[in-house]
Amino acid sequence: MRVFELCREIAIGLDSVDGVYVVGGVVRDLILDRAPGDIDLSVVGDANAFSETLAQRLDASSPVESQFLTYKITPANIVDISAIDVVNARSETYAGPAALPDITPGSIDDDLKRRDFTINSMAISLNESDWGTLFDPMNGFADTMRKRIKVHHDESYVVDPTRIFRTIRYAVRLGYSIDSRTIELISRSLDNIDRLSGARIRHEFELMLIEQNRVSILKKSEELGLLAAISPGLRVSAKALQVIETQTEDGSISTEMADLLAIATFGLNEEEAKQIVQRFDGPGNWGESITGNADLSKLVSVLDESGIKPSEITDILRPIPLASIQAYISAGPPLPRRDRMVDYMNRIRFIEPELSGADLLAEGIPEGPVIGTLIDIVRRAKLDGQVSTKQDELELAKSRLPGFLTD
Repeated sequence: MRVFELCREIAIGLDSVDGVYVVGGVVRDLILDRAPGDIDLSVVGDANAFSETLAQRLDASSPVESQFLTYKITPANIVDISAIDVVNARSETYAGPAALPDITPGSIDDDLKRRDFTINSMAISLNESDWGTLFDPMNGFADTMRKRIKVHHDESYVVDPTRIFRTIRYAVRLGYSIDSRTIELISRSLDNIDRLSGARIRHEFELMLIEQNRVSILKKSEELGLLAAISPGLRVSAKALQVIETQTEDGSISTEMADLLAIATFGLNEEEAKQIVQRFDGPGNWGESITGNADLSKLVSVLDESGIKPSEITDILRPIPLASIQAYISAGPPLPRRDRMVDYMNRIRFIEPELSGADLLAEGIPEGPVIGTLIDIVRRAKLDGQVSTKQDELELAKSRLPGFLTD
């Protein structure tokens, strides 16, 4: 209410502002008597001037402007509100399917009609003349009461296929059903996922994985064909879902994206993993844990051999991303390999020789590749319990030198 009252005062004082409205999810939450999260405001007129004034009145730093005429304010002294987003009321047009929108300033009705779902297309006036009036051109109030996700029009997923992802996230997060016509439109629009860039697909998939209800979102995405639309081989196994659900419930699930990706894609074969990473088109290290799962599956049976040494375990596991090893520990079968991976994660990988390259140089061994080779010999011996002290390590290194280096 403090923010809403400030908005009314600022709108009265700024000639360049014709109206200000609270919009989107906050309106839905207020209708449902739920504690609202961050605040979204739509300004008819000069949103830049409005956001600067609001930031000053809240003793916040200057708003951060985006390319889409939006301004983010980070208030420092309002409990439970981490951000206030101010946007110019506008209409949007799309040059083609999946293209970014072209923006034109507009009315509050224009602004609400451009939004994704009816339940997000309501506004409450914060103006002096009609304070508290609900604007609902898309009948979002009725869909909110019915707990139903519904898009505005039949081309909604054509102009913006990322709305398919948001439909599923909202439905699961809010516990809403998806309107039958909307489900039909999703089915008809799945081919449009191919039009999205790897970066946009990657971002949407990451948003799935960081949701608290990630298991239900993944299941719903598979049920509606979204995962296969991203890449034909993208699927989440029943075991992976079980592990994710258990870890989510007990609070042990990692917040690192590499770990989440590794467990979500556990069980994919090499070709499937490569296709998925290629589709996501991320930075060089982004898909390592996805392909690492497949790489590990080709080697992991060796870890079941009874006489395998710690140095040999290290040879197998060192090239594999830690996220992939942890995913196998969580979702793989309870064979000897799992115990050896646990030992590697908890102990073996931290074992290093006390002997250093500087120590070898001090013994008169010349610089060059031989230094690294000797350190590796010592490291393997220490892993296998063949040396226990630094002196043992030094003597082993000297024993492996050609005779002319030991004179």
